[in-house]
Amino acid sequence: MPANKRFLLFITATITLVAIAGCGGGNSLSFPPPQGGFTNASFNGPFAFSYIGSDGAGFLAVAGSFQADGNGHLTSGTQDINSGFGIFTNAAVTGTYTVRADGRGSATLNSSPGNTTIDFVLVASGHALITRFDNNATGSGTIDQQTTSAFSNAALAGSFAFNLAGIDTIGNPLGVAGNFTADATGNITSGVNDSNDNGGIITNDPLTGSIPVAASGRGTATLNTIRGALSFAYYVVDSTHLKIVETDASLALGGEAFRQTGPFSNASVSGPFAFTVAGADLLSGGPFAAGGVLTSNGAGIISSGTEDFNDAGLVTTNVGLTGNYTMAANGRGTLTLTTTAGTFTFVIYPSAGGVLALETDVGFLTTGAALQQTGTFTNASFTGIYGLNFTGATTSGEIDSIAQFTADGSSKVNGIIDLNNTGGITFGQPLAGTFNVAANGRTTLALQTPLGTQNLAVYLVNGNRALFVELDGTLVAAGDIRHQ
Repeated sequence: MPANKRFLLFITATITLVAIAGCGGGNSLSFPPPQGGFTNASFNGPFAFSYIGSDGAGFLAVAGSFQADGNGHLTSGTQDINSGFGIFTNAAVTGTYTVRADGRGSATLNSSPGNTTIDFVLVASGHALITRFDNNATGSGTIDQQTTSAFSNAALAGSFAFNLAGIDTIGNPLGVAGNFTADATGNITSGVNDSNDNGGIITNDPLTGSIPVAASGRGTATLNTIRGALSFAYYVVDSTHLKIVETDASLALGGEAFRQTGPFSNASVSGPFAFTVAGADLLSGGPFAAGGVLTSNGAGIISSGTEDFNDAGLVTTNVGLTGNYTMAANGRGTLTLTTTAGTFTFVIYPSAGGVLALETDVGFLTTGAALQQTGTFTNASFTGIYGLNFTGATTSGEIDSIAQFTADGSSKVNGIIDLNNTGGITFGQPLAGTFNVAANGRTTLALQTPLGTQNLAVYLVNGNRALFVELDGTLVAAGDIRHQ
């Protein structure tokens, strides 16, 4: 496989429920009809979307926006695409959509670069989790309802942290993280970025540039770094959240930026966290994912935690971890995690989207986030109806999925899953599983689908959200679950 197929890109909203040949035995689950109160009217207003994945030419990053009218039509849309087939900027989008009773839906986006289909599941607070769902490409990402009052340079003034993943000019995996401060006219007054280009590490690189936004909510950004001037398009979700795609030919990157609010010190990273990271083992050339829970004392020490690893199918579970970190006043920090599986180093940026992380080891390249845990955890913490999606990697390529399920707060989940297996579409299949939540919020989740058994380690953030990694030898994946 080429390098860009081996790189498992972490996309902030994902879960794997797909079974692949060899993951486990089959079963006789029956097809479940969608149930719930969602209609086309549940999807109404301005939305920004983004996803990262792969197509026939390799890496794919897309960001855009559209207006959903509540009656099945998409209007007033644009999108930016970075693909091996070409870079397409500010392309007009129209389309249609359908929302099923359980909140799962599909949309056709008509645009000059080509028509595409996305599959989505609606979750709480104007969000949806999405999968590219046609034979030409696959990918995973999110849709977020936009706040139009944030469509101005003044609303976006201040500091943001960002985390981007993609490939360099020769197809090797690349991760970039950093932060910037913009003024009320769209100029970047200060910033810094870190990058890991297939094990080539650059840290604390000063960043300058501009980031003006138009009244449509689409902005353009120029970031001046040691790698040169990089061009991006971005779409405003609100004054705390941007969706980003690179629009020049020098690199191919996609990701998100979230508001940073100081002052910053070691106390900015304090308490229990759930986390996942994913990317590549650069030594073996295989995909890599890890996740767990940890506790920080707010004074630079990771006092305890546990972590699970899936290194190209080599699985290590529930190993203890400790570590240390340092936060600088500019909102950039460094983190070291030590486990029996090895010692791993990261740069970190606390933000409204969690503590964004980029690995700075020469042997691994991962990106991800740690989210603050709240509450106490029992099986009752995992109760209600959830949406989920995932991105994963196998020896054959990328797999992405969305699903909707009900957790009973005792031990069982049941629902429906759609998946895109490297362009092979499977729709509306049943899933069922069992869980047992530990006091630290970690639970194993054994899922059954008509294709076999999936074994996940899930880390509850609270009753409304959880992260996960896949613990099977034939699929490496990481992801996110959100309450409807």
